[in-house]
This record gives sequence, structure tokens and C-alpha cells, in this order.
Amino acid sequence: MRHNLCVSREQWRAPFVLRVKSVAASAVGVTIVLVFFPRWFGIPVAVLLGASGLGTAVLGRTVVVDRAAGLLVLRMGLIARRIRFTDVTAVLVDQAKVSVARVKGGEISLYAWRRGPLDALLGVPVVASDIGHAIASCVALAQAAPATEGAPREEPPARPGLTPARVRSRLSGTLLGGWGLVAILAALVVRVHWDNTALTVLGVIIALALGVSGLLSFLIGFWILLTGRAPQASHLT
Repeated sequence: MRHNLCVSREQWRAPFVLRVKSVAASAVGVTIVLVFFPRWFGIPVAVLLGASGLGTAVLGRTVVVDRAAGLLVLRMGLIARRIRFTDVTAVLVDQAKVSVARVKGGEISLYAWRRGPLDALLGVPVVASDIGHAIASCVALAQAAPATEGAPREEPPARPGLTPARVRSRLSGTLLGGWGLVAILAALVVRVHWDNTALTVLGVIIALALGVSGLLSFLIGFWILLTGRAPQASHLT
């Protein structure tokens, strides 16, 4: 991890071990989908997994808070998002997860950088709080600038019944439900009949894991859409 202490520009880079982990996870995933799934399903998924893993390994994950330019840059492998501080409505930190809500568009989230027990075992640090406070301070300064200069500040039009928390819960529910359906469909096409007993057992385990996780994800996503419940997080702005 490298942290630029320049006042006008701060940058956080994910540790190198996460690049190695990304390559290893992609290699395992590509092998599984090419062996246990039909070609029409396995090849496209393998290409996506390989591109994602290699992109993260080469480009890494970075967060840049550029006060001078008024921009927040989030890079996660091949995906890079540029967000103006004036477009940010809220910054949320939940343990190692940083979420940025925008005036237009959905919420953008990333883990910085520890995501689970394996990352803790590998010594991956948690810098979400530092990143969150840096973003929040820049957002506060950027949104206070029009008032300081005497210009009226434009407020986004209010939409009754559609709070930021409700928007985030809808997005979470939709993503979870969609992933659940994809996992259930994938479980139905897993090859479970092999001449080798070990491959047969492994295929059954993969099918069961996809089916159970897909069903749970679909049910949780459907519940979130119905109730509108969003995960609790500490507000920074």
C-alpha cells in the first residue's frame, strides 16, 4: 500500500498480495467453468473471469482523492469511475467497505482492502476509514464553495418516497436477486456425471453450492425489495 501525503492529492493502492490473489482466484474459476460447464456457458464466463483477474493483476485497485481537480477516482482493475465531489450526496463506511452515493446514478462501493478471513490471514490492511474521511472532507468543501462565493446552491429535485437509503436497498435487492437467478441457472447445467468418482462428487458439490447460494441470494434480494431494508452504516456526511 502506498499513500501519497500531498495535501491536494491523496492516493491509496491495494497491496500487491491482492493482485496475486486475483490471478489465483481467476485461474481456479476458469478451470472450474471450462471443466464442469458446457462450452456455450463456460467459455464466455471463462473469458470474463480471465479478463477481470488479469485486469486487477496488471492495473490493481486504487483510490485517488484529487482536491485540486475536485474528483474522486476509483479503479478496480479494468473498471475506473470518476466522480465529482459536487455530485456526491453521502459517504458511508461499514468496516472495510466504502460506499459513495451520487446525485445521478447508483451507489458505488469498494472494499479497502480487507474483505474476509483470507485477507486478514494475508495481512491485508483496512484503510476504509481513512479513505472515507478524506472523501467526506473534500465533499464538504466542494459543496460549501458555492455558498461561500455567494452563488445559490442547486439542490436535486426531491422525489417523494425515494430516499437515498431506499435507492440503495433497491439496487442491492436487484443485484442479489439477479445473481441468485444466474447461480440457480448455472447449477442446472453443471456436469455431474463422470467416469471418475472424484469428479462426480466435485461436480455435485459445485451444483449444490451454486443452487443453495443462488436460492438464498434470490430470497434475500426479494426480501430487500419488499421491505426496503438497507444495511446499517456510519454516516460521514
